[in-house]
Amino acid sequence: MKPTNISDPAIRKRLIVSAGVLLALGLLALYALFDPGTSILAPKCPFKLLTGFDCPACGSQRTLHALLRGQWLAAFRYNPFLLLSVPYLLLVAYTTWSGGGRAARWKGRVQHPKVVLTYLALLVGWWIVRNTPLWQ
Repeated sequence: MKPTNISDPAIRKRLIVSAGVLLALGLLALYALFDPGTSILAPKCPFKLLTGFDCPACGSQRTLHALLRGQWLAAFRYNPFLLLSVPYLLLVAYTTWSGGGRAARWKGRVQHPKVVLTYLALLVGWWIVRNTPLWQ
């Protein structure tokens, strides 16, 4: 058996991707097992701690926990914008990290400046709306 040459960029990339996947799976397992709403180990939102207002991502840990447990309605209640953003964010990740082919064809549409700016405008709008008395 030929020894693995870790300085080979293709092998190094596979190792990094594999380590990232294992880390992500480990984090998902932790979020499935432990409720971040009650766990003292779950990170708290620094924006909310400093200002008392919710940031656009507040509730994302609880949303992930609920999704991993199949509690779709609870996940939607914690952060509806995040839940509705998941397909778009997955497409952005796919078109960014995948090679050519279909991903390359979709990248121009998914990451078009107008699409990105529209998403950012919706994100800021969500940030404002979630901190109004009407949302509470």
